[in-house]
Amino acid sequence: MLLTVNTVAIDEDGKRLHLVDTKVYSNREPQFVSQKELELFHKGELQKSEDPEVQERAEIIGQLVEADEYINTSTVTKEQLEKTSQTFKQEQPDVELTHVLDAGFDSNDVFAYIDKELEDEFVIRLKISRNSNETYIDDKAFDKHVKIINTEFANKERFPIQKVQIKGKTYQQASCLIEYDDVTFENETYTVVRITVNDRKGRKIFKEPMLLLTNRKIETIKPAHGIYLTYLKRFKIEGVFKFLKDVLGWIEIQVRDFESIKNIIALCYFIGGYFYEIESELIENVTIQRICDLGGGKGKYTRYFFLQGLSKMLTYKAVEQFVEEQDISYEQFEQMKNVLTC
Repeated sequence: MLLTVNTVAIDEDGKRLHLVDTKVYSNREPQFVSQKELELFHKGELQKSEDPEVQERAEIIGQLVEADEYINTSTVTKEQLEKTSQTFKQEQPDVELTHVLDAGFDSNDVFAYIDKELEDEFVIRLKISRNSNETYIDDKAFDKHVKIINTEFANKERFPIQKVQIKGKTYQQASCLIEYDDVTFENETYTVVRITVNDRKGRKIFKEPMLLLTNRKIETIKPAHGIYLTYLKRFKIEGVFKFLKDVLGWIEIQVRDFESIKNIIALCYFIGGYFYEIESELIENVTIQRICDLGGGKGKYTRYFFLQGLSKMLTYKAVEQFVEEQDISYEQFEQMKNVLTC
């Protein structure tokens, strides 16, 4: 399966986004070792297997680990975080960076890496099933797991929302309950902000609250609310993410060149982020017009038709690659095309 880690910078006003970097990799690469495989290897369970294939895999993993040449989602994530942090700090050493990540990066390892190694701030969405390491009763700490979603938070305040649109539905006179409290993960203490959005009758708009973890110092409700607003800026790129996920589902089959895929991602972010803001300039570009027409626009030059046209161009590129790789002659390719007219 094709996987990507994309780093995007968003202006403080949240109106502009910039693709900073993208990493494309695959779990079918020889050096890919999943986190589960790695855990089993370090426990010695793979080496104990009587299955020859598992033993062979254990030997390969051992060689990759010894040479520090294996990759997985964790290593790629750290690589991207470090690269982004160092790049910005080289340009502006005193810059304050906040890494905003979704629930796919809910990991104690990631929390500690950003906090201790990079010395940056983070806002990371936690999984609903997340447990803390400790719970407190009468100021006494007990070493047992407890679901954060069910705990009582020490600090809370409700904010009115005059009007909000969610998934195409408009809610008038809604409200947002912001709660925050400290939580401990592997002896490191961070702050969890829990957000519950209700309609005017007090009914939950979302089935479950949102849980956000941060290493910022939160002492009053205002910065806790700010954590929520910081995470909301991430939704500006969700439309681009959705398209990339849909498209990358078939890019895996059609385009196998990582550099081409990186170019596609960059182009998608550009169009996704800027099309509405500079639409009048883009639609005057003849190349954009032709790609939109290829996507079925018939004179309509919009982001949707541009992306549809782009998908057809990717198919065309995949065919070109196939013809070149298989050394197919012109006559042979014409015979292949004749199948369409049979």
